[in-house]
Amino acid sequence: MTLFLHEWKQSSKMLLIWTLVVAGMTFVFMLIFPQLAEQMGDMANIYANLGSFSAAFGMDRINIATPMGFYGIEAGAMISIGGGMLAALLGGNSLCKEEGGHTAELLFTMPHKRICLIFWKALAAGTMIIVFNLVCTLVGIGAFLCIGEEVVWKEFLLYHTAQLFMQLEIGMFCFCISALLHRTSIGVGIGVAMTFYFLQMFVNITDKAAFLKYFTPYYYADASNIFPVAAIEWELVALGMVYGIAAALTGMFHYARKDIK
Repeated sequence: MTLFLHEWKQSSKMLLIWTLVVAGMTFVFMLIFPQLAEQMGDMANIYANLGSFSAAFGMDRINIATPMGFYGIEAGAMISIGGGMLAALLGGNSLCKEEGGHTAELLFTMPHKRICLIFWKALAAGTMIIVFNLVCTLVGIGAFLCIGEEVVWKEFLLYHTAQLFMQLEIGMFCFCISALLHRTSIGVGIGVAMTFYFLQMFVNITDKAAFLKYFTPYYYADASNIFPVAAIEWELVALGMVYGIAAALTGMFHYARKDIK
């Protein structure tokens, strides 16, 4: 538990900054919706018929002129990208920072099994991802209340649930990568998150890339795949969790036997 609290203390500033930026931008985007509503109504059809560009961002399946559509496209982009990067950073820095910062020598002389210490680190990262998503959800609700628009609760809650699973999956993948590295590498974690994001765009653009939906968590967390049917493809979520848990366990057991440099 001491290590859990220590991880929170070390990452609290990063968590606070990312949460304030992402949640704050989400709130601002929704505040300007009433001023844009009339213009967006005239341009909604244009946005929906821009070919591959519309398909890439899901604007051919969501009406951006509606409050929920605007939330899914504009605010949702901030949550998806920002949340994915935060999850990658939290997971990707968990283990390798101990070697990079030369604190592993002290950490692993503690009277606890190494696997136990790794577990507390993983739990701390996962909890921070949950807190980030909880704050973003509450801010989103507050934004709808401030502009006097009604929240479509089913789609809204399904979307944020999918975002949570997506970020946990990315965090677990990056946790595994962290176990393989010997020093902190911010670029690797962000690279993983952005790769997943662009794979999802390829799936939206062409049917020939449809198989990629089984590998990118951004697909099942995309508002354009959730709002039109008011449902999540739970089989893809389950598959993603299998991938993520397998990756996290692989990283944990590798690090438990790893020669620390």
